[in-house]
Amino acid sequence: MSQLYLPSGYKDADSLNQKLHNEAESTWQKKGETRVLALFHDMAERVPAYADFLKSKNFHASSVTNIDQFQTIPAVDKDNYLRKYPHEMLCWDGKFDQGQWVISTTSGSTGIPYYFPREKSQNYQYAIMAEQYLRTNFSVHKKSTLYIVAFPMGAWIGGVFTYDALQIIKDRSSYDLSIITPGIHKQEVINAVKQLGHKFDQIIIGAYAPFLKDILDDGRRDGIDWHKYDIGFIFSAEAFSEKFRDFVLHSTTQKNELTATLNHYGTVDLGTMAHETPESIMIRRKLVEDKKLKILFPESHRQPTFAQYNPELFYFDNIDNNLFCSAYSGMPLVRYDLKDYGGILSREDVHARLNEEGYDVDSLAKKADIGSY
Repeated sequence: MSQLYLPSGYKDADSLNQKLHNEAESTWQKKGETRVLALFHDMAERVPAYADFLKSKNFHASSVTNIDQFQTIPAVDKDNYLRKYPHEMLCWDGKFDQGQWVISTTSGSTGIPYYFPREKSQNYQYAIMAEQYLRTNFSVHKKSTLYIVAFPMGAWIGGVFTYDALQIIKDRSSYDLSIITPGIHKQEVINAVKQLGHKFDQIIIGAYAPFLKDILDDGRRDGIDWHKYDIGFIFSAEAFSEKFRDFVLHSTTQKNELTATLNHYGTVDLGTMAHETPESIMIRRKLVEDKKLKILFPESHRQPTFAQYNPELFYFDNIDNNLFCSAYSGMPLVRYDLKDYGGILSREDVHARLNEEGYDVDSLAKKADIGSY
């Protein structure tokens, strides 16, 4: 099944980066449309639960032949689809016990936890994305690096998924990349910095934002001078304000404020779907500074995560600011209701809207020294 999940041409992050920069945005959108239509028809034929779901809605897969018709496909969510069918019916060809899964769980904070199986090629998918920003943001190909995985380990997706992706990156590259996995054991994160940090050119800490604040505060009390380290941060799970990013930057590093941190957008359901880039961070920070968030976002007071994604891997659509995502995975999903308030803008549209308001993104990027990230 692995060949279904990762398109050809995704084996090398450097060449993929070049393609992303050199090929038109419309080309990538078309790739995404072609692949998501294939996903839909594959699911209708090979996933027993999905075939039954479409039948219950009196919806015929043959009625969808183009991306406009794709919008008519009934959405699925946890209640009307995932919890309605057993795991084996939700997997390709009705096979669950015969797979080779890593299984993660939701927190269960809104009800009974749900278990999602993850297939190996999803780790490769995350690895290719992570390798892209490890190179562009953190120059991992030039610096010896200690990555401290301070996301939760155990049955939750963040820590184990990150560890698996980093192992793939290590194994297929010559990067001087080392990993330690203290998870959410705060003192162990602090100990790793104190005992190991000076042995590497740089440290990267992956952590949820509130937990990182505790690490920085307690580490300072424990005698760590964070400014002594070349350090970067990778976040996930929730949005945070630019004021929080400023706190992290001022507490730790004098690196470029647009490349020293980034946030993921992901879920246990589908994994890591998008991430901040230096350009998206630059734009959000500028609009927050100028109090002009409404140029791009629905509200003037809320600072949403502003991330970029590859539509060939994760296809997003939205209705009334409600996000849906479609992707190949262990339990593939089409028009899955993420229950997230948000929207989709093309990069071309973002630049056009900003230009109408007097912002030249290319000039801002050159001034900020982020090149063509």
